[in-house]
Amino acid sequence: MKRLLTTLAALAALAIPAAAQEMRTFTDALGREVEIPVDPQRIIAIHDLTITMPLVELGAPVVGSHGRVRDDGSTYLRSVNTIFNVDFDNSDIEFVGAFNQMDFEAMAALDPDLIIARAPWDEEIREQLEIVGPTVYVADVPEPFETYRQIADAAGMLPEFEARLGDYDALIEDARNWAPQLQGASYSKIQGYDGILWVAAGYGGLTQVLHALGMERTDFAQAMADRGVVWGEEVSAEVLPELEADYIFDTYRIDQDDTPQKAFDRLSDVFPGWCDLLSGCAQGRYILVPREHTGSTFRELEMLVHYVVSHTAGRPSISAPE
Repeated sequence: MKRLLTTLAALAALAIPAAAQEMRTFTDALGREVEIPVDPQRIIAIHDLTITMPLVELGAPVVGSHGRVRDDGSTYLRSVNTIFNVDFDNSDIEFVGAFNQMDFEAMAALDPDLIIARAPWDEEIREQLEIVGPTVYVADVPEPFETYRQIADAAGMLPEFEARLGDYDALIEDARNWAPQLQGASYSKIQGYDGILWVAAGYGGLTQVLHALGMERTDFAQAMADRGVVWGEEVSAEVLPELEADYIFDTYRIDQDDTPQKAFDRLSDVFPGWCDLLSGCAQGRYILVPREHTGSTFRELEMLVHYVVSHTAGRPSISAPE
């Protein structure tokens, strides 16, 4: 570790000095006051889904990002490539490492004027990041738009963020009029994998959109959320009847050549005949969306609104059976 820090310090000292920038004090999620540029021009993002995605959407100048490594050794920006058609091989963004394998020397070579990382996930590498460049942490929290707003603020892109938020709020208002039967309707977000049933208390942008449209968790999922579960838990297949809801949501992964049918089959591996047991599925209200489209960028949220409305608008009002 000491040798790495020494190397990073040497690289930082050799970096070509940037033109003088106007600086400001930013209070990050760790409660630290950090001096950062008012208008950063060379940003490194330490997580592709959480940080790189919103930065790309806002048009921020990202020069480096965490990414993923395929079995053949090639690298990619998960979901960023799917949603925005931006990847390492077609943009100016450089790969600076994967989870638990960050390349600090590659970061230093990019001479960043701002590094954005996640609290608490990236705190273990704070010392190395701070040697490379000014580093701020944003809280990876479930509250709608809070993480995104922190990222936009750090990047000097708040006006762009507020404009997109206004457009999204207007779309939600329209969608509530298009599908009024969703007010108070219940939903379950479930999935199967390796014969295991997983139930979501929250699922990123999908949960955000469903609640904005007036939908509610099942009592089972709400109890999980009340216990502090942010995402979800593995549960026994015996609880399947407790997941009865007006609408059943599931996801599949585009980046793994997954399909809606495979997602359905994974639940059948957990509990054969599960679709007949839950009226939400038996009556045609089992809705599958790509997992890559369930993030919290505005483009993904807008896509989710249209997914939900297209599957529900115009159908008669329903309620889960007693």
